[in-house]
Amino acid sequence: MIEVIQISRGGSGGVTGAKILAKAAMFEGLDSQAIPKYGSERRGAAVEAYLRFDTKPIRIHSPVYNANHALVLDETLLDRINVDKVDKEGLIIINAKEVPEKLKGSGRKVAIVDATKISQDLGLVLSGFTLVNMTMLGAFAKATKIVSLDNLVKAITEYWGERRAPKNVEAARRAFESTEVKEV
Repeated sequence: MIEVIQISRGGSGGVTGAKILAKAAMFEGLDSQAIPKYGSERRGAAVEAYLRFDTKPIRIHSPVYNANHALVLDETLLDRINVDKVDKEGLIIINAKEVPEKLKGSGRKVAIVDATKISQDLGLVLSGFTLVNMTMLGAFAKATKIVSLDNLVKAITEYWGERRAPKNVEAARRAFESTEVKEV
């Protein structure tokens, strides 16, 4: 089983992104689940989501305590993830322009994408919040190869519908193309 912890800010689409990523995994033939954990349930507050992927039925429904990968939608929330609880062989996928100081010299694999810029360039902003969720899903697909870009696009299109999907699909594609994986 592969377990992922995701952290985002309320209003940035993290929970929606987790659901779509779970759907893309189902298109890959995997059993999957997305479990949100809301804190204060307000815009801008930290929100966690947990994802699981497996080739057989998933029978546990608890938070992820020791993740294979971490998906960080806002670099300022990196301190909220206990990096030691992420598998040393796993990836930390971050919305950032460069590797954060906290991770330099850690011997970890880090995937970096400027999801904020990609989303803003495409006009994916709602009520002042940049929606980086679909962009980060593209980065996740590229870095982990758990889901293909094709199945991610299929899941995004199914969720958003033909009218709203194109910008979200383009955000995922741009992130897929520009994500860099580095050992730091």
